[in-house]
Amino acid sequence: MKGISIIIPTYNRAELVKDALQSVMEQDFPGPLEIIVSDDGSTDGTLAVASSFGNKVKILKKPNDCNSQGASGARNRGILKATQAFICFLDSDDLYLRGHLQKMVIAIESDPELGFALCNSLVMLDIDEENKFKRWTKTNIEPRDINNLSISTFHFANTNGFIFKKEVFEKVGLFDEHYKNAEDTDMWMRINENFKGIHAVHYGTVIRLHNLHRLTDVPKQNLLQNHYNVFRNALRRYHAKGLNDPYRLRALWMLSIKYKISQWPVFNKMYKIISEQNSQGPVLEADDPSWKSLEYFTNSQ
Repeated sequence: MKGISIIIPTYNRAELVKDALQSVMEQDFPGPLEIIVSDDGSTDGTLAVASSFGNKVKILKKPNDCNSQGASGARNRGILKATQAFICFLDSDDLYLRGHLQKMVIAIESDPELGFALCNSLVMLDIDEENKFKRWTKTNIEPRDINNLSISTFHFANTNGFIFKKEVFEKVGLFDEHYKNAEDTDMWMRINENFKGIHAVHYGTVIRLHNLHRLTDVPKQNLLQNHYNVFRNALRRYHAKGLNDPYRLRALWMLSIKYKISQWPVFNKMYKIISEQNSQGPVLEADDPSWKSLEYFTNSQ
């Protein structure tokens, strides 16, 4: 089985990166695994934790002359150093579930025309010794969703849940470091303009909810503008390439208009209120039926 380069961007994740790395070590993948921790200038003990795994982990330190900061730059440095046929990402505060990588390679190798595959993801809330989970990925995913705009919308796919052929990045380029948010959306847009994908129907990754900041921390007022720019640029590429896909064209127009209108003062105020409410995070009550054990999801696959 062909090998995978797993790129783990990180910044000041000493408390969490060990769990992320351990979740990779516990995979039953029979092929070569290249684990790359791409550090963005950590000042805590993150590098020491990563180094404790010995030669199983390659560590990329941020160059002294590097002016970029954030997840995009860290991922890009990892992509440039990757040597295996496939590339996966894992945020340093998140997790892979056992068996995930082998299932992803089986999926992407099922059709030589595929450039990527994506799996279902869970979100986990650490409350005590008993972790609780919810489904993060939307339900009822159709083939048209995989190979069109749905891949770039919320709760459809996240960075951890993909596997890519290395040649994908050789064709579409790296993450755009000008975006401090929505850089992943921009990347998925460019990829699904050029490659087919498939849904690997299993729960493979876990997004952990915690109080620490994510690697990309952007003021809320910039989020809408970034997303508008992404979809506006995608619309321009659509016309430049002379594509003929009415579904995609209609969706691009609607998304561009949505994010443009959402910046108007009255809508922007509403967005900020909703964002502040969401930033408080979910509250887990003992009798909340929407949170389940991990076995509830893995046994249903």
